[in-house]
Amino acid sequence: MSGLPDHLRRPPRGMRDWLPPQFYALRHMEDVLSRVAESFGYRRVETPVVEHFEVLAKKAGQEVINEIYYFKDKAGRDLGLRFDMTVPVARVLSYSLDMPRPVRWYYFTKVFRYDEPQHGRYREFYQFGIELVGSASPRADAEVLQVLAESLTTAGAADYVVKINDRRAVDKMLETLGLSAYRDVVYRALDKKLKLPREEVVAIMTSGGVPRDKAEKIYDMSSEVALQDAVDLLAGLDQNLGAHYAKLVKYLDVSTGLGRFRFDMSIVRGLDYYTGIVFEAFAGEYRLAVGGGGRYDDLLELYSGIKTPALGFAIGVERLMEAVGLHSVEKPLDYYIYIFDDEAYPQAVAVAKKLRSAGFSVAVELGEKSLKDAFEYILKIGTRYLIIIGKKELERGVVKIRDLQRREEYERPINEL
Repeated sequence: MSGLPDHLRRPPRGMRDWLPPQFYALRHMEDVLSRVAESFGYRRVETPVVEHFEVLAKKAGQEVINEIYYFKDKAGRDLGLRFDMTVPVARVLSYSLDMPRPVRWYYFTKVFRYDEPQHGRYREFYQFGIELVGSASPRADAEVLQVLAESLTTAGAADYVVKINDRRAVDKMLETLGLSAYRDVVYRALDKKLKLPREEVVAIMTSGGVPRDKAEKIYDMSSEVALQDAVDLLAGLDQNLGAHYAKLVKYLDVSTGLGRFRFDMSIVRGLDYYTGIVFEAFAGEYRLAVGGGGRYDDLLELYSGIKTPALGFAIGVERLMEAVGLHSVEKPLDYYIYIFDDEAYPQAVAVAKKLRSAGFSVAVELGEKSLKDAFEYILKIGTRYLIIIGKKELERGVVKIRDLQRREEYERPINEL
């Protein structure tokens, strides 16, 4: 008996199987994060896994385009698997122009990226996130950051930090330095600042044509400061930007507190659709960002032709679970009913129905195990109660119940279950 070769019995590279303990951990995280979003008035949305490739590639950036799972269907149409949910949400809203604004939506779903698999990076993974569409107010920025903070706290990431930047600030800095033409190479370098040594980040800029002295200056200017201390810096670059962040600081101070927020000009995010505030969240000693987001005020216009302010965030669920140490959740069976022969089967089914209607999980013996084997089996799978219905129990109208946790055994009339 040969069967499949080993590599075909495993999931494709970069993907994983979710066995019950791991799946129930995922479901626990889904419940926790969904409750947070719902409590802020966000409502859940889902879209097809498959999108038109042109929709996905519209404003993704070449690096992300290279990671799209792309294929042609049988009709020859160019399609791809969604790499995030922001783009599909923008597409949906492009034909829902009469929907009252602002729109508050959230999601917990799978996305796909043909990235190089490594620790914390999968090709198929779950994202939880929110999208707030139809407001340019700093209160909207503050609300999204508040939902992010509440999500991380509720999920168990007590020592998180959120690093904030604004692409308009970086653009103003480059304009001041006379380097606007080098925007793409500077963004690419800044995006690597948290991952590479100083010299390598500077080298990315100089190899792209940025003079070394200015590359060094950009590196030094992109240092991290307290969010409230960044207001004067931003006002020096642009008065309107400074005023916007002064309000944001005020709103965050009231709603969340400022202790977990930092301003870091190296945070630029890799997706090309971001236009303003951008941010990434880090949890404790976990080295990768567990989430991030920002404002994408031009994205909906690409699909609908109507300029619509919007922002949101997404959390990489597997990363967050790893960061908070949530690996598995056991879900034991409530009752296992053992019968010795078919004579007791109708009564076993009736008892099982009654218990299930009360909200308990119940499995009935399939007639292939001895009592000893059944007992070993239910200990392995995790079971709270064993119900035994034999000939004597049938005659007396009772069942025998073993409490496997307390190691007690007692009888109870069937009509009292």
